[in-house]
Amino acid sequence: MPPASDPPGVPDDPTLEAVVALLDDEHVRQILTATSVDALSAKELSERCDVSQATVYRRVERLTAAGLVDERTRPRADGHHDTVYVATLDEVSIRLRDGDLQFDLERRGDDVADRLTRLWEDF
Repeated sequence: MPPASDPPGVPDDPTLEAVVALLDDEHVRQILTATSVDALSAKELSERCDVSQATVYRRVERLTAAGLVDERTRPRADGHHDTVYVATLDEVSIRLRDGDLQFDLERRGDDVADRLTRLWEDF
């Protein structure tokens, strides 16, 4: 029997090298910091971080692929929807023990409503 896999859309945990490379980017850090407080659209991130929307989209794509940012839908009163981004990263820890470098990512827990919303959006 093949090994169980994550449901579709759930990224594998990134490597330490990938996380360090992401966090080495100033724009990535700005986006993570901003989206840890509010769910923001690319336009809002562009304005808040003082970078182009193209830069925001490139960085958000990398962050989403690494599982450090989630893409969500924000409904508007006029019936249209905005795509917004929210940081899922809570903590990165790196330990050196007995000659071994270990690292862990802690992600923010979702409440039931958030999980149901994402499940519904995936249909």
